[in-house]
Amino acid sequence: MLNRLFGALAVAVGVGAVIAVKLLKDQKETENNEVEDDDNEVHFITLADGDGVAQPTYDASDRSLEVQEVCGVYPYLNPDFVEELLAEASSLNGMFEQDTLVTIHHYVSFDSEKNREAFCDIMTAAGYECAEEGITKKLFVEDGAIISDILNVANQASVLNGNYQNYSIQK
Repeated sequence: MLNRLFGALAVAVGVGAVIAVKLLKDQKETENNEVEDDDNEVHFITLADGDGVAQPTYDASDRSLEVQEVCGVYPYLNPDFVEELLAEASSLNGMFEQDTLVTIHHYVSFDSEKNREAFCDIMTAAGYECAEEGITKKLFVEDGAIISDILNVANQASVLNGNYQNYSIQK
């Protein structure tokens, strides 16, 4: 009788272990799916040659080290634009207190509707709202966050032969 009890107990422990492993596996898959849906994930959209994708043509070697570094990260941006934006850096960083939620509107234009659509697809995948006149994103203010956002959007517009016109920020 005692052997039967230990046998049943062993089977119960085995079944419990299998159920526990299954639950942990399901939980891990759920967490992995949530991570895959993260807004910060990088999404790539491939454009064929002839789709109007620009090639970097700017030389920033005669600029300050800071401008050269930024142009190294954003090779499609005109060094004049980068220099002007960096000159506004302290003003932009001081406009709002840290951790303030702001809405930034980017105004861009494209000669090609196909490139505008590609731009909207890319930026929508990155968490922006796309409209006819440009794109919008809400973000929390941190040092450099606004400038980084402007540089990212302007660079992506330039890649697709677009024109980054301006931005506005509202609290």
